[in-house]
Amino acid sequence: MYNCFLAGLRAARRHWPAALLLFVASALGAVGFSAATWSWLATALEKSKATRTLLADLDLNVFIDLLAHHADGLTMLGVVGATLLAVFGIVSVWVTAVVVLAVGEDLHLADAMPRGVRVYATFLWLAVITFLLEAAVGLGALLLGRTLGRWTAESPSEMTFYVVWAGTLGLAGVGLLFCAAVHDHARIHSAATGAGPVRAYTWALGFVARRERRALPLLAVLLGVGVVAWAVYQAVAMVIPTTSAAGVAGAIVWGECLMGARMFLRVWIFAAATELQSLEERAAP
Repeated sequence: MYNCFLAGLRAARRHWPAALLLFVASALGAVGFSAATWSWLATALEKSKATRTLLADLDLNVFIDLLAHHADGLTMLGVVGATLLAVFGIVSVWVTAVVVLAVGEDLHLADAMPRGVRVYATFLWLAVITFLLEAAVGLGALLLGRTLGRWTAESPSEMTFYVVWAGTLGLAGVGLLFCAAVHDHARIHSAATGAGPVRAYTWALGFVARRERRALPLLAVLLGVGVVAWAVYQAVAMVIPTTSAAGVAGAIVWGECLMGARMFLRVWIFAAATELQSLEERAAP
């Protein structure tokens, strides 16, 4: 697992343009929604002083006023946001396919982009399958927590409630981690072999659950790296003042740095998973 961890890091550094592509795609979606939001704010506040205030100070009173007196306009903003989210989701499937192909087959982005179009349908179906399974895991955890909560409602200990929900959320976390690992390996396997969505997902289920027990710990360790990066981001963000235009700009730039680190980590995860599959292929007789 350690070798896959390091090999994935080296591959991610080599394929930094793939991380840049993920970053640009995410940034465009964020900028689009931000532009729509600011346009709505300028209209709702009629370009008043409150609009200019938000540039230098994220005043909570302004947002409360918006919610109280401009709630109708929030519906339209929600529709715009949902539309942008749908468009971003469609584009992100292709971007992910390009990244998986570039990392898995050591291709330049220019060579991986047209191939990403050809595997788009498979990647989209894999995303749908994973979404449905993750939704089922979340719903199952909710039902299990409520059921156990009713069974232990008469417990004399107040900690019983927290223990029940902590255990339920822990099981849900493991289930979601498993779904994420299977999804990643299914995409990598499909890109490498041309397998369809059902065949690729079935193969990945067997790979993660039975043949390669290092898949889940490897993903957990890499996600732990992401948690450490997030903790560093939060520690620095706490000391950045948002009471001035420079402070708000600094907070935005620092947030973009976090997003860039997350995109690099995503490429790292794909590269490490690809190396893990390669190890199994080399070990096969």
